[in-house]
Amino acid sequence: MADADVELALQEEPDAVSAKQLSLSMRVLEDEIYALRIKMEQSYLEEASFNSDLVIDLSRKLDVKINEYMRFLRWRSKMTQ
Repeated sequence: MADADVELALQEEPDAVSAKQLSLSMRVLEDEIYALRIKMEQSYLEEASFNSDLVIDLSRKLDVKINEYMRFLRWRSKMTQ
């Protein structure tokens, strides 16, 4: 299930999303965050600038993925209280 699908399912029917699906989605997000971070670091080294369009684009994408991950963590925290 894609991350957006899980997020939509959480909004519509939180009980319909299994713990296994959430765990898998969180793992996928962790992998995406790691890959984007590596790409951003490599781009910075190649461009030698934080102001490079490529570095900025990767940074923005990384921000989006980190925000998705944090939303999952907050939701999971609320569900376990």
